[in-house]
Amino acid sequence: MPERPTPAHEVITRHLRTVIAAAAPGDRLPSDRELSTTFHVSRMTARQAISALVGEGRLYRVSGSGTYVADHPVHRRVTRLLSFAEHMHRQGRQPSAVVLESGRRAGNRQENVDLAQGSDAQVGELKRLLKGDGIPIGVEEVRLPDDCCSVLELDLGTGSLFAALAAIGREPTRSKGTVTAESAMPELARLLDVAVGAALIVQRQIVLDADDRPVQLAVTRYVGDRFVFDIDQEKHAYADPVDHEGEPAYEVGALVDRP
Repeated sequence: MPERPTPAHEVITRHLRTVIAAAAPGDRLPSDRELSTTFHVSRMTARQAISALVGEGRLYRVSGSGTYVADHPVHRRVTRLLSFAEHMHRQGRQPSAVVLESGRRAGNRQENVDLAQGSDAQVGELKRLLKGDGIPIGVEEVRLPDDCCSVLELDLGTGSLFAALAAIGREPTRSKGTVTAESAMPELARLLDVAVGAALIVQRQIVLDADDRPVQLAVTRYVGDRFVFDIDQEKHAYADPVDHEGEPAYEVGALVDRP
């Protein structure tokens, strides 16, 4: 019985895998039109081949520009508290950030509870687009307690927020929170340069200093194929997700219900 011919889109996919193996991150690949001409197929077939590799995280598209070879995703160990800049430097990448919003306002009830401050206190707001080697990695939204708002006066586009907090005597030492998933809405998709509906990894956390005082609430949405959480776990005598004092380790009220 004769073998069935390999589908055209799989032929193109195999060819592109060879091209990717010899290319560097950020190299531009042939367009749908160029591939359809080279392989004598429809643009839809060429697009199907590219989409398969985008789905694997080997390629990424830039609207109006083209398709490019993806870098290896950023890895973050769950067992260690490091700033985004520290993670980038450890992997030989250049961190940067674009400050999208920054300011102070009256804290709402839940924020003030989570930040362990009075009901009439202010909170600092910071929203940044995080990049590694110029490629969008995530969007970070932070709430700071009143006594940490002075860090907003610093350059947090090139500087580390953790380093800024340490400089005012509030060095972050541990955190607790959750990791979930969601789809990119239009505004986030635009900022992260991904398709609407693309998979995002969402980390919500409360960060504490050495005295267990909250120094920030943060929710960061990472591009799913550009960021990986590395988990190293051991089996303990207890199985419930609680901290050493019996309190749930993941309850961060001001962040859980954020859209």
